[in-house]
Amino acid sequence: MIRRSSLALLLLFGALPAAADEFAAQHITVYGTATREVAPDQMSWVVNVRTTASQGGAAAKAHGGQVASVLSLLKFSGVADSTIQTSRMQLGENWTESQGRRVRDGAFASTDVSFTLADLNEYANVWIGLSGLPGVTVRSVDLGVADRIRHQNEARIAAVTAARNKAQAIADALGVRLGEPLFVEEEQLDGGMPYRPTFSNVAMSAGGPAEAGEFIAPGTIPIKARVRAAFRMLSGS
Repeated sequence: MIRRSSLALLLLFGALPAAADEFAAQHITVYGTATREVAPDQMSWVVNVRTTASQGGAAAKAHGGQVASVLSLLKFSGVADSTIQTSRMQLGENWTESQGRRVRDGAFASTDVSFTLADLNEYANVWIGLSGLPGVTVRSVDLGVADRIRHQNEARIAAVTAARNKAQAIADALGVRLGEPLFVEEEQLDGGMPYRPTFSNVAMSAGGPAEAGEFIAPGTIPIKARVRAAFRMLSGS
């Protein structure tokens, strides 16, 4: 019984290299890529509000009013409450440089305010409004697509179609028939990180781009997909 099992295992493992070689000779492996150029329909902002004063209590009190002014402006501009978030609240000593030395200069209070603007036509109003508030700096404005999943799925389907078309062209050139897919796997693009097209990352102040009449040119956002696929290769007859 032991001898029969050992013989069966030897036959099995002895056949594996031949089976692997046969598989390698009977399939076509290709890559398929597709890109969808989508017009952005939302903006994700990060704004910093910073207040300085001689004492911490005064800085905190004045800062609360400044943050409230920012929130009021956003709500007046039609920004949805669900997208507005405050974070990174800080209160501490304020230090400045004087004659090459760090000097304590009162206290500071700081808060980041993030929000999403769903109507790109409101960009100019928000920008100009924020530029008129003291202590406000725009850290970044990222263009995005609200229905990204749908566009990503469309890109995946197009990538699979591209892979099959490529495999079919190879099969035609070889004079064989293309069989069923053996596997299809999606490959990560850009190191697996989501695409985040940055519109701006500048310090904003009164008299900046808004007054110069330079607003936005959103362009399009590329949404990409790439797949690796293998198809069985059959004889031509």
